[in-house]
Amino acid sequence: MKIVFSSMAPTACREELENLLFFNPRQHKVREGIRDSLSQFGHPRVVESKTGLSVRIGDLEAQTLFAFDTDRDSEAPVGAVVFLRTSPEEVTILHVAVEDEYGLQGSRSGVGLGIALVEQVKEIAARIVGVKRLLFFYRHQVVMRL
Repeated sequence: MKIVFSSMAPTACREELENLLFFNPRQHKVREGIRDSLSQFGHPRVVESKTGLSVRIGDLEAQTLFAFDTDRDSEAPVGAVVFLRTSPEEVTILHVAVEDEYGLQGSRSGVGLGIALVEQVKEIAARIVGVKRLLFFYRHQVVMRL
């Protein structure tokens, strides 16, 4: 299994991406955080451009990082993380989603996909001038110093 990351997903994967983001079977575990996020930032939606699919949050220019398993037959992402700069010193992760088989109880859990997505955002945030912290919106007590 080989995981690669990209800021865009193929347009042919719209249905799979919407299922991953909006119909994830584990989303009930962070239901309150989802409600708070919707209230503060707006509703997420999948948007299409010339280069592929991305995720937009309300009127904000959120960033999305998709994870792909190149050993799979499908070109659909197996994970995604949505984040944005919420202050000059902070980048906030608004949403992390991984396919069931890549989750903690899944058959491909050894890849640690959720953690890998967060680590990728941490690396991105560390390169942004002025950013000192990475926050998890669903869990405000989780702060990573950069």
